[in-house]
Amino acid sequence: MTDHCLRLLRQHRRLAELAAFPFGFDLDRAADGHVEPVRLASGGSLAPVAGCDTGGTYFVCADGSLLYADSEGSAGITGSSVDEALEIMIGLPGWRDCLDLTPADGEAAILARVAGIEDEIREYHGIDAERAGLRAALGLPDRSPVELLGMLHAALLRTEPDFLLLNAEEGCAYDLLDPHPRPPLWESVRHEVPGDPADEPLSTWTRLAAEQGMTELARVALIRRLDEIFMDQGTLLRPGGGKDLDLSPLLWLAAEFERLGDLPQAERARALHTSLGWEPAR
Repeated sequence: MTDHCLRLLRQHRRLAELAAFPFGFDLDRAADGHVEPVRLASGGSLAPVAGCDTGGTYFVCADGSLLYADSEGSAGITGSSVDEALEIMIGLPGWRDCLDLTPADGEAAILARVAGIEDEIREYHGIDAERAGLRAALGLPDRSPVELLGMLHAALLRTEPDFLLLNAEEGCAYDLLDPHPRPPLWESVRHEVPGDPADEPLSTWTRLAAEQGMTELARVALIRRLDEIFMDQGTLLRPGGGKDLDLSPLLWLAAEFERLGDLPQAERARALHTSLGWEPAR
């Protein structure tokens, strides 16, 4: 874990101003906090260190990773340290417009996208002299956009399971910042089943994940499932039509969260069960 760049930004006002504009890492905005109370599902620590002009917040996690949460309910790891994340932000000032790219897209496509984004930025303000000056002052290497995109992609893929961000009051999870697919839970669980593992119920894999010590993988899958139900209660409709709901999945979720020791999520599942099962007196 390194925070060399963060120390320099805090010590030198001119460098902090450059990081804030044009690179969107504004230390002064840390004092404002995020747009809503948040916490990690894993219970790890979060320390806000900067923000951006669109309402997003940068948090340092317990292992030094930098988590970015935007103001619209998405979050993701942007670097294994503040230094790495700043390297990416300074080298790719339009990094949020590159979230859909992967190293597999190839050098030509990556360079073309980055060049187009930076040309648009230059129509409004400079970035080249500012980038060179801030890189030199912070002691950051001059990496290619392709290498920086690879670093960003690797960081984003680390977001789950250990850095799943929750609304601290409601308990629902933030979306992933990027659109990249993740492997299904069953690929991480060492267990053979007859037939297609994708046909097995979620309970098979969350229970096995928990038993094998992959608690956070199980927790993420359960939280995502509870969020799906919360957002679309039609998923509980009984087969065969009609409006009857099968509320047993909520009781199962509550029991599984309790097994993991996650009482807030268990209570959230039970509260939804109660609200959906309540009928007004006639």
